[in-house]
Amino acid sequence: MVDRVGRIVAQHPERTAVVSATEALDYRELWRRVNAWQQRCLSLGLPAGALVTILSGSGTGLPPAFLGARAAGLVPLLLDEALPQSQLAAVRPAALLRADEDEVRPTEDANPRTLPPEAGYLAFSSGTQGMPKGIVGQAAGLLAFVDWEIARLDVRPGTRVAMLTSPAFDVVYRDLLLPLCAGGELHVADRAVRFAPPAVLPWLADHGIEVLHAVPSLSARWLDAAGPTLDVLAHTLFAGEPLYGRHVRRWRQAAPRTRVVNLYGPTETTLARFHYEVPADCGTGLQPVGRPLPGGEVELVSLGPPSEFGDTRVVVISTPHGSLGYLSETCSPDDLRRLRRERGITRFQTQDRGLLDPVGNLVVAGRVDSLVKRRGAFVDIGRIEAAATELPEVRAACCLQLASDSAIVLAVAGPDPAAAAELRRKLRAPLGADLPDRVVALPSLPLLPGGKVDRRSVRELLNLEDVV
Repeated sequence: MVDRVGRIVAQHPERTAVVSATEALDYRELWRRVNAWQQRCLSLGLPAGALVTILSGSGTGLPPAFLGARAAGLVPLLLDEALPQSQLAAVRPAALLRADEDEVRPTEDANPRTLPPEAGYLAFSSGTQGMPKGIVGQAAGLLAFVDWEIARLDVRPGTRVAMLTSPAFDVVYRDLLLPLCAGGELHVADRAVRFAPPAVLPWLADHGIEVLHAVPSLSARWLDAAGPTLDVLAHTLFAGEPLYGRHVRRWRQAAPRTRVVNLYGPTETTLARFHYEVPADCGTGLQPVGRPLPGGEVELVSLGPPSEFGDTRVVVISTPHGSLGYLSETCSPDDLRRLRRERGITRFQTQDRGLLDPVGNLVVAGRVDSLVKRRGAFVDIGRIEAAATELPEVRAACCLQLASDSAIVLAVAGPDPAAAAELRRKLRAPLGADLPDRVVALPSLPLLPGGKVDRRSVRELLNLEDVV
């Protein structure tokens, strides 16, 4: 990655590289700062593969700090100074780098962690389905994805790419490396934009963003506030959650020239392993995640004998570009069983249920834990969410089973609370026996910092709110 950016510097030293609210760096100045960070890191005398943390805000500091640490042979964990740092206890970093202050200092950890030579970064899973797990990412996997994306999107010198992702999530590398490995411009949104949905569309328009990575739930928030038309946005790549045609249609009204791609791939498999270009006539329902990226393979593995719900098959992904494994302190024995790397291939058994559509595209139909028992019968709460999302008055949906009485409760954003009972009536025909016991309408669904629906917070709200 560092060599790739170095070649871009040699070819286009005066082109703009990184833009923030306060300054813009050309490639020559970016490279000067990368070299300065490299020397700061080398001055610590750390062994190759030593784990370091990079604390970043929303300026131009992150790209040179990350590249400088990699140039020094270190393995970074990116942290967002606006978010809690609860995972640090299990990390054991050797040093802390403050990206926006040009500061490097060793930690006082008596046993700092060193990672394998192939490691390029450490990331944590989002925590949507339990405690976040520390995942050792492969450097070559990052570059393989970036190379694929550059070719797929025809990213060229000068292409403007948005960085709206929190540095605390591994998907930030899609934003960070795509433009810098192709001579493009990385436009970094400051905190005032990232945490204010009404500000995002105007910011995208003002910066003339051409490539955007987004999470469906968060981008729906951006659309809820009136904003300018994104006339120059050429590519929108959604990931992180199920993507429905209704949202694609709504997004295309705001960005009429954009091509929409649905990406899929857990953190364990490096950024994304599947892609699907959403056609113009995509309908309103759940969109496929498509075909594997080069080198990847998918298996649909049965969990056992067919149940009353049918033959449940989970998605298993094999790829040479996947992660190297978990930090053992952050995962369970079952996690270690499902993620293996042997003879240069990462094999990961996800918790996602999959099927192939008639033309061979992978469709992620829900999670294994979205099949719950109510009164002795299986109910697919993912199917309930999908049906609710089909209704025009619903902006977002999250369905959960309460521990107290096993009731299945659907939380929706959009309808007036008084209309929740009518919404349940509309769902009776498409859902039949899967109809939720109750429906609650909320002004909006809480989101995690990475943009996904925060299911834990929704559960807390459902236990506190009066429901219909």
